[in-house]
Amino acid sequence: KNYLCPMQKSLIERYKQEAVTTLTIGWPIVIGQLGLMAMAVTDTIQVGGIPERGTASVAAAGVANSLFFTIAVISLIALGVIAPMISKADAEGEVGEVNHLFRAALKAAVILSIATMFLTFGSLFFLDKLGQEPEIVALTKPFAMLMAVSGIPLFIFVAIRQLSDGLGKTRVAMVVTVSAVFLNVFLNWLLINGIGFLPRLELVGSGIATLISRIYMMAALWFSVKNDGYFSKYLKNSGGHLNELVKSLLKTGLPAGLQGFFEVAVFAGAVIIIGWRGKSEQAAHLIALNICSVTYMMASGIATAGGIRVGHFWGLKDKPQMRISGNTALGLAGTFMTVCGILLFVFNHWLVCLYTNEPDVIPITMTLLIIGGFFQLWDGLQVTALGILRGIADVNVPTLVTLFAYWIVGLPFGYFLSSKYDMKASGVWYGLTLGLAVSAILLCWRFYSTLKTMRFEEENELIKETVSKGHS
Repeated sequence: KNYLCPMQKSLIERYKQEAVTTLTIGWPIVIGQLGLMAMAVTDTIQVGGIPERGTASVAAAGVANSLFFTIAVISLIALGVIAPMISKADAEGEVGEVNHLFRAALKAAVILSIATMFLTFGSLFFLDKLGQEPEIVALTKPFAMLMAVSGIPLFIFVAIRQLSDGLGKTRVAMVVTVSAVFLNVFLNWLLINGIGFLPRLELVGSGIATLISRIYMMAALWFSVKNDGYFSKYLKNSGGHLNELVKSLLKTGLPAGLQGFFEVAVFAGAVIIIGWRGKSEQAAHLIALNICSVTYMMASGIATAGGIRVGHFWGLKDKPQMRISGNTALGLAGTFMTVCGILLFVFNHWLVCLYTNEPDVIPITMTLLIIGGFFQLWDGLQVTALGILRGIADVNVPTLVTLFAYWIVGLPFGYFLSSKYDMKASGVWYGLTLGLAVSAILLCWRFYSTLKTMRFEEENELIKETVSKGHS
């Protein structure tokens, strides 16, 4: 440092401060996301203990959750674009605009949750076509209906979280989510088994427990925000109609939601292709993917925090700091995923044996985890690039990039290696790695090229225009 000029020292300090701020915002988001995953995991564990029907209940819960979240992911990610918008408006000192965005987010959440609920209900009519056993179909339908109904409080919770996250208060939602996990475990115990005067409801009881837990999440987060003086000025109704703003939010958010859907769908396609190669290959794929998904949550949290920080400095019209925020988020994600890749290589066998003792599955999974070291590096970079692009409300081109990278490059190439060269699951993972690499490179290029050509005086202030229309 003694050999650095004052300007270089200043730049290093800015990066250090930005890294601290990004991690401070990001780690509660990660814990919150892991908490949502933990609710599904605890459901699976607890319904697995149901006498005689434990295995069928686990399978039914898995099918129901897959149906619901495959549909819901579009809307959940769509709502996620609002936090950077709120961060931008707050940086500009537009308290009224923050209130408009928050109220529009609540309205959009209700619309999207109802649409998701009816789409989930509709998908149940085709459940018999999935080749599941009649017992599993019979168990899946009521549980899936409860998941769909519980989506309404879940979506409203996510909408309220956009306000707290967008203003940098990410710990509020984290505390609520973690407490909801413990509540869900307790309610599962009561309702699955039937304690005291409560009847034994088995899998349906678990669904009711999830519904109650999500209602608690919605109510607890709203209570926390409502009674925290920091948020009071943002909650004052600034008047105006919200319909135009809701439309503009959906216009921005739904393409972002499709990005998540394309990724979820491509991994579902990978499961099918690998399943053609045998049960051992498919089991290895699911185990390796489960391990990698835990580290992905960290990158996803950094991506959300990076988007909030870029949106904040966009509001301040500070292009150099926007670049620093983007660089920092990508650097943190890349560093973290590189370390995780090394750990996957070093503790390869130990991690696999936590999941299975099957001699046919272990070597395949170990190979996939080695590929996964490279796979998740690109995955972390691409999800972070998507996050910082959402920070500048750039969603349409990135959606096309993900569609091209996953479905034109990644999955077809993986299928080619798997079938033509008999590389089985490894071939599909090489293809997915290539697709994620293409996505990461193109999305990073998109961010820096957009930043380079950005002219603040020429911005299309769509949100401000719609707020203005709302007042009129």
